Amino acid sequence: MRLLRVGLLALVLLACRDRGKEGADSARESLPAVFPSTPTSSTNWDVEAGPVMLVSSEGSADTATVILPEVTDSTIESVQDNVAPVAGLVFDLFGRGGKLGESTAIPFQVAEARQECYGWPLAGVRTTRAGWRIGFARGHAQAIKLDSIERMSSTDSAALAASLAQAAATLPIASDPTFRGLPFRVRSAYTFRLDSADVVVADVVRSVNEEANPRIEHLLLIGERRVGTAGKYNPAYYSRTAGAEETTQATEVLAAVQIGPSRRPAIVVNIEYDDGRKLGLIQRTASGQWRSLWRSAYTDC
Repeated sequence: MRLLRVGLLALVLLACRDRGKEGADSARESLPAVFPSTPTSSTNWDVEAGPVMLVSSEGSADTATVILPEVTDSTIESVQDNVAPVAGLVFDLFGRGGKLGESTAIPFQVAEARQECYGWPLAGVRTTRAGWRIGFARGHAQAIKLDSIERMSSTDSAALAASLAQAAATLPIASDPTFRGLPFRVRSAYTFRLDSADVVVADVVRSVNEEANPRIEHLLLIGERRVGTAGKYNPAYYSRTAGAEETTQATEVLAAVQIGPSRRPAIVVNIEYDDGRKLGLIQRTASGQWRSLWRSAYTDC
């Protein structure tokens, strides 16, 4: 009986050890990836916008950076020198004037690893249309045409600038004595129409022109008013940055689109820092309400 009990105890211990090993192997196999496999779990990317986004490289219509929306600041180093996952995809290309065509994208082979900066994978784009700024996989976005304040009549542009300055002056932002009492001016402004609203997106600035220490304040402002009405736009979104003129963050509007089957309006922006940038989507969440829901990883090359 003593021998039988010893034998049974050995079998139990062996079984426990095997189950423990199996559990450890299962745990090892189920460890999470370097970055989440589902975009919405970390960055709030709208999955209806497609798997990737293209952004035209400066000064070249046939070269694009490939934005991987689920990548974050902490994971971009692991993917920046990978071959861009765009093989077989066709992209709709957009600019501020709307859709400018479509193209396939050809991933570039990585020549050498980048060590001193962070950047996105690159791809070639087959297009003869200059002026495109962003690309979405075909069928994931519809164009919204932007009208620039610079192309309006002098009367209309003056009225819009006055309306934007008035709206900026009434925003509930923290008081900054550096800019108190200084006039607002419109650095850029674009208007477009949705079914029920006229929309404006503008960069409104104030500046202190001191030779030794020039400073600037940027207000990115989105306003809405009902179609067919005149007067000022009601603020639907705003963000403020301020500091030294050469280093203060500024936001450039690249394009506007409607995303997915639900046609959610979104403004694609380039957020410029002192030595790098991020891309962002500001989406309309309800009538008179816009939110910055997604920003890409930071890159500096």
